[in-house]
Amino acid sequence: MNLLKQKNDVVFHCLFRKGNEGITKALISSIIEEDIEEIELDNDRYLLQTYPEQKMGILDLKAKLDDGVICNIEIQLADKGYTEKRLLDYWSNLYSSQLKIGQKYHKLQKTIMILIADYDFGELKGINKVHTKWQIREEEYFEKVLTEDLEIHIISLPKARKKNDKCNQLLQWLAFLDNPNNEGVKEMKKKNQDIADALWKLEEISEDEKLRKIAEVRERWERDELSAQDYWKESGLAEGRKEGKKIGERKAQLEIAKEMLENNIEMEIIIKCTGLAQEEIAK
Repeated sequence: MNLLKQKNDVVFHCLFRKGNEGITKALISSIIEEDIEEIELDNDRYLLQTYPEQKMGILDLKAKLDDGVICNIEIQLADKGYTEKRLLDYWSNLYSSQLKIGQKYHKLQKTIMILIADYDFGELKGINKVHTKWQIREEEYFEKVLTEDLEIHIISLPKARKKNDKCNQLLQWLAFLDNPNNEGVKEMKKKNQDIADALWKLEEISEDEKLRKIAEVRERWERDELSAQDYWKESGLAEGRKEGKKIGERKAQLEIAKEMLENNIEMEIIIKCTGLAQEEIAK
């Protein structure tokens, strides 16, 4: 069977969703380098957080770990700009949204943001590490951390491909995420039961024709988005850029909605994946 690729965030979210706590716990543990006793996953299979710049949204995975620690994971294939700012914005929203009206600050729990990126950006280009961990530290007394509540992990898939440490748990997971059809990954399952379980789950969801169609639509949208960005850069358009982008996104949304309807995909999923209103889709 040609397995679906988890670098597609739709597939990633379905593989590590509620019901697959064991493999999700193993993946997060390999990143934060801590044993996890308890994990509670979001119940929404197609969790979508929309941003004005990305009408189709960003699929991410939310988990609650030991002692109420909040953990969020997302996978991104291409640099769409301002990654650092978006990470901080998203982390701050996750952190502050824990408090309900009237609650005090001591209720806030540690919040971990994890980005698995298939590109390098900003200061990461000068760091020869697959996995970087970011916190708030004092400039002179670098060993002093202002608070443990903020923790951002950035994983570089391009750098992971250059490593050949088959015993490293994180590198094993990254090889699996990068290309589950690789023969080396299939060998890993003999030594790593969590990878074996993940491969079995992936085989199971890869048989879902509806999911395959959604994943294909998602990939096409990503390609269209990147092609549009390349066009804007090459043509040097300044005026009309916003309007052109808006028209292009609108056209893509309608085409995607039409194809998903033709494949009998549920209205709720179409709304989430396109950002269109139900009335627009029905029309």
